[in-house]
Amino acid sequence: MNEAYFHIPDPQQASSKIQLDFIACLLADAGVTRWMVSPGSRNAPLVASMVKHGGFDLHSFPDERAAAFAALGAAQASRYPVGVVCTSGTAAANLYPAVCEAYYQRIPLLIITADRPPELIDQWDSQTIHQANLFHPHTQGNFNLPTIAPSNDIQTTLLSLQTLIESAIAQTLYPIPGPVHINLPLRDPIYEDVSLPFQNIIPSRPFLLHHPTPAPVNETAVPQWLSHTNSQQPRILIVVGMHHTQPELSLALQSLKTRLPILTDIVSQQQAYGIAEWDRAFLNGAPTNNDLRPDILITLGMGMVSKSLKLWIKANKPTKHFHISPLHAPIGNPYQTNPEHLQHHEVDALFALDQALQNAESHSNFLSKWQNWITETLANVGEGLPNRISELFQSEFDVVNNILTTCDGRFVFQIGNSMSIRYASWSKQTQASIFANRGTSGIDGSLSTAVGFAITNPEIHCVALLGDVSALYDAHALWTSSLPKNLSIVVLNNRGGQIFNWIGGPSAVEDLMPLIETPHQYDFKHMCDLYQIRHERHTDHPDTQWPNRFLNQTGCTLWEV
Repeated sequence: MNEAYFHIPDPQQASSKIQLDFIACLLADAGVTRWMVSPGSRNAPLVASMVKHGGFDLHSFPDERAAAFAALGAAQASRYPVGVVCTSGTAAANLYPAVCEAYYQRIPLLIITADRPPELIDQWDSQTIHQANLFHPHTQGNFNLPTIAPSNDIQTTLLSLQTLIESAIAQTLYPIPGPVHINLPLRDPIYEDVSLPFQNIIPSRPFLLHHPTPAPVNETAVPQWLSHTNSQQPRILIVVGMHHTQPELSLALQSLKTRLPILTDIVSQQQAYGIAEWDRAFLNGAPTNNDLRPDILITLGMGMVSKSLKLWIKANKPTKHFHISPLHAPIGNPYQTNPEHLQHHEVDALFALDQALQNAESHSNFLSKWQNWITETLANVGEGLPNRISELFQSEFDVVNNILTTCDGRFVFQIGNSMSIRYASWSKQTQASIFANRGTSGIDGSLSTAVGFAITNPEIHCVALLGDVSALYDAHALWTSSLPKNLSIVVLNNRGGQIFNWIGGPSAVEDLMPLIETPHQYDFKHMCDLYQIRHERHTDHPDTQWPNRFLNQTGCTLWEV
């Protein structure tokens, strides 16, 4: 027997159970205590250890896809790993959409899939597939644990488990936040001693995270950035894409917004610090004035909702494009501008830029040109969308714009993809926080993400605003006993979604639209009855009562408009 690293209160218990209890201890020690659980026999012993530990916040979701997206929403809210655990076989495969979304949003997600022992793979055993590295390459780490089985050297076994579990948790956060997969094979009998008391086994060392420090911005850096053009006063445009909430970044942008044009995406969490309604102006037609083309483009965050902006930058390429991110990670090239990665803390870089811009008046001229173009463009459009756009889209936009602009900082919105997020992007600025699954931009999981977000933030009212197809597609998000009371659901029901009428093309093919537009006559009242939540229809627009409706509802409510 090797050295005793761990004190085991009852070493006579089955060593398989001791290992599962220890995994629960390791997770709790690292603070990964919020878990979305999908029922299953193979993962039940681990869940039993979590239950008996007493320090876990566990929520049951029978649908694995909904469970994974709920975990994503919870991690999106906390910026700390949240877990999802399920049984073996295709149950594990059902987690994949949320894993992809977490990967492209850079959200820390810990996935544990229970598994059969490796000798049973491809032997016609039930619920058995190739689960090791199942989610590669959409993970920041993959750990296939040694099979949980009786051990003759429990001390060494526990030491190995500690190393693997702690490494997995750390890789959800550093160097790049994202999903990490732990595959957990268990050999029968898996329920041996499961009814016995929990063994609280203290890890041999405290869980510590390494926080890499990005390179500081020295005083000569910004002049070097600005020297890439022939202009003494280069025209600088800042674009902020999908981002997480960061108050320090808000302060830096606040300092720059009076000097430079800043275009903030609807899911940048920095909307208040950019020019208002720029995307609605782009919807009317991209600027043709060459005076608005930047010499230097500075981007933060990730992707943008606005396709119009993306096309315009591609057609009006800057002389130089810098992307600022502290992460040692590949950066995208969405504008085909071959950006140079400045691996600095964004806040430090922006404050350094602000300090370097001595001639504020010269740079503010470029800002004024952008502001004037947006003002003049919107003066021709009025409060709505351009006249060429159909009445249906106008009406739905009015609803979304009305809801967002009447809600304040007490609210967080989880907005569905397709048309819903576009309406939000065209709306006036709101004081509410806006999130959406724009990593892969699918319609799957938007409602489940909102459920997880609301579970994590009971003091904030969460509103899921999505289309009818998104709501129907993710209806099993409501199949949980953990449905939060601080959740409102607003469904834009146009009987089948209209995105293909918006983008054109498909409607030119005879008989194609009924196959891809998903027309339906479903009544959301019946769906609400099935999941036992309140249903309300609302047809009066516009009005200012949406905040009161949301806050005064008794339990989770679906508002159909």
